[in-house]
Amino acid sequence: MKLDRRRGGFTVLEVMVVIAILVAVIAVSAPAVGNILALEQRRAARDLALTYERLHDEAVLRNVTFRIAYHLDGNYYTVEVGDPDTLIFDDPEKREEHEEARRDKLSRFNDDERAEAMRAESRFETIETWHKRRIDLPNGTLYGGVYTPQYEDFVRPSGEEEEDPEEPLVVYSYLFANGFAEPTVVQLVEARNPDEGFTVVVEPLSGRVQLHGELLEHHDVFRDMPDEGPEMPH
Repeated sequence: MKLDRRRGGFTVLEVMVVIAILVAVIAVSAPAVGNILALEQRRAARDLALTYERLHDEAVLRNVTFRIAYHLDGNYYTVEVGDPDTLIFDDPEKREEHEEARRDKLSRFNDDERAEAMRAESRFETIETWHKRRIDLPNGTLYGGVYTPQYEDFVRPSGEEEEDPEEPLVVYSYLFANGFAEPTVVQLVEARNPDEGFTVVVEPLSGRVQLHGELLEHHDVFRDMPDEGPEMPH
């Protein structure tokens, strides 16, 4: 009687065949997964561009100011509505001076007083957009950075998770009741390849939105924009 040496195990040939099949499956599926991620990323960029276009019109019709709050480390954004007479800083120095004075003031309060002061100073409230109160970027997509004239350069994610809900890394982009829009550049990048992605550009004043299938820097987009931002109406 012959013994079946294969019983209870695999031959080397069978293992090699299985490995070859797995390699072939991975080779075929990898481009498909990449295409799906690219489509999700494009859709996220398109939805952001459409959000700007819709809010631009609604700001005028409803006589309010909207702002999009980009939570760079949280990988999501929210839409907030506020006073039509809202003013913004037209250069980074003024914004930094204000933030420094604000931090100094808050540092003198205890936790309860600080929370109350932060609620009192906020003139904006979060609203529901696209049937959600926050819009998360799809898996595999990150912020490359966000730029407005209130900041000297792109504000990039810190690379850490959003741990402190009271002091998150947030950049704001404004749309005003008079139809003006703050010039804004938003980069959405691939997590696996940060050099690839999409750029959403909001043009100064007019609020016209452009969607680019590549990563652009603000100094390339706004070559003819003056060093100081426009004087916003009261």
